[in-house]
Amino acid sequence: MTNGKAWASYLLILAGATFGLGAIAMGLPAWAGSLVVAFSVLFGAVLRLIAPDDRESLLAVRSRRTDAVTYGVLGGVLTVVALSVAVQWITGRQ
Repeated sequence: MTNGKAWASYLLILAGATFGLGAIAMGLPAWAGSLVVAFSVLFGAVLRLIAPDDRESLLAVRSRRTDAVTYGVLGGVLTVVALSVAVQWITGRQ
């Protein structure tokens, strides 16, 4: 039987993506919702990296480090894109 804490990083990313996309659907600017998604992915990468070995993954084909690097790169790219859209939105160059 697996421990529920092994799913913490995955569930955090799913919750952050749901909240960010839901906020966009409710009328929040796209850059703000995208930042919520990006930060949840980055925080998920940190959680995945610091997970203890006995709870590291439910997937035997990927390592903890691979997941953390993948999440970190994806979160970094999402952050850069969201901030570039935010700068354009704030300055009025939509």
